[in-house]
Amino acid sequence: MNGWISDILALASNTGWVIGIFIFFTILLHILFIIWFPLSPRIWKMADYLWLSLVFLSLLGLVGEAKQFRAETAHNEKEWDATQSLNDVRNWFSNYQIFICEEAKNRKNRKTGATEYYELCQWLEGRINDLNLMRKDPDRHPELAPSLIRGLARYTTIIPQPEQEILISRMAKYNEKRALNLANIKALQRSGIQQLMVIIAPVMFALALAIRFTKVTAEYRQLDPTDGKTEKKKP
Repeated sequence: MNGWISDILALASNTGWVIGIFIFFTILLHILFIIWFPLSPRIWKMADYLWLSLVFLSLLGLVGEAKQFRAETAHNEKEWDATQSLNDVRNWFSNYQIFICEEAKNRKNRKTGATEYYELCQWLEGRINDLNLMRKDPDRHPELAPSLIRGLARYTTIIPQPEQEILISRMAKYNEKRALNLANIKALQRSGIQQLMVIIAPVMFALALAIRFTKVTAEYRQLDPTDGKTEKKKP
């Protein structure tokens, strides 16, 4: 966020500054439209559209702030979910890599057909290396494409299909958690318009209240002094 935007936002979030803005606008509007240039009742009725519109716009700024707060609150949870899901995928590869490579070594020592186990061991190590490289990427949670497990189907005699389906399910779950986390990270980033709305929302609300207070004063001054009084009965 730019320095000047941060400075203005600091003022907009200062209660004393907002109260001062409200008092300033109230006094200014009273001087202009009560003392110097009094407005007609018709124009004051039309002023309702103005101050209500300002209130509505300030509410949009509050909605943006609530969205930001919600994203900040959920950030750690969604970040942890994505990280844990990626660890589940890696653990699947690691667990099978330990078992398969150990079995390949034993079969090689016994000379009992270790070729398929050795190939699968190499394949699993390659996938683990791929995951490790992905985790070093600036994108902390890279997407896991189906190509990551290309070739696994050849080894259904060693790793049954149901076990392979578990890996596919974990990858799908991770990609889902990743998408939610990225969406939440995006929600944390305010656009230029959102920053502007957050900054001017307190000012617009203070101005709306000042207009409303001035309108009440004008309506009170335009009341008929005889309203509410009853005529004295003649003796």
